[in-house]
Amino acid sequence: MNIRKPLVAGLAVAALMLSPLAAVAQETAPAEAPAAEAAATTPAQPASQNWLKVCDPLPDGQKACIMRQVVLANGQFLGSFLLRDDPGQESRLLAVAAVPLGMLLPFGVSWQIDEAKPVRVPYILCDPMSCSTQLVINEQYVNSLKKGNKLKLTAKNQKSQDVTIEITLAGFTAAYDGEAAMTFEEFREETTGEKALEQALQDRAEEMRRQLNGETTPPAEGGDAPAEAPPAQ
Repeated sequence: MNIRKPLVAGLAVAALMLSPLAAVAQETAPAEAPAAEAAATTPAQPASQNWLKVCDPLPDGQKACIMRQVVLANGQFLGSFLLRDDPGQESRLLAVAAVPLGMLLPFGVSWQIDEAKPVRVPYILCDPMSCSTQLVINEQYVNSLKKGNKLKLTAKNQKSQDVTIEITLAGFTAAYDGEAAMTFEEFREETTGEKALEQALQDRAEEMRRQLNGETTPPAEGGDAPAEAPPAQ
């Protein structure tokens, strides 16, 4: 499977969207403020679970990979960071960081590894869940990520207040240099399967609620309405 075009045409940004994969998302401590005003804290879980890595082979025998981390608080999206490493592209290394909606767009997002000099990156895309920034990086930046402890993403909310999301870099080196990775086909199948299971559970819960309330199950769309019962004799 050649993933060059999907990676460039939107898969890198689409992969930032939340998925049901538990190993992808970093659950932070409960936040008192809404997502647009909350500051994420460093998640406390094994470093091996901090990063999702998905790879597919290229025709020349090399691999194109995406690494991703999503930060959540009580299931609410706070931010995410994605790194694409595709030898088949002119810009081999590409990083994408996303923050929640409700931020001031002109400010962009400041990226800072530990106490290094921050880099302000403009927004490139907003979707119904988040706004993303994108930066072409080099091996030196990757090495800084490997040596770092955290990547701080700082945006400004509508009150012009700083909102900082911390991406833990624990486990980044092991994930980047390691061979362990899902294929894109496995990623799609697992994501689709869990969404289908979630929908089935919701449908079952709704059916049980109707039974408890003595309600009848509504006909399927396009189906005939149930016939009226004949009058009593």
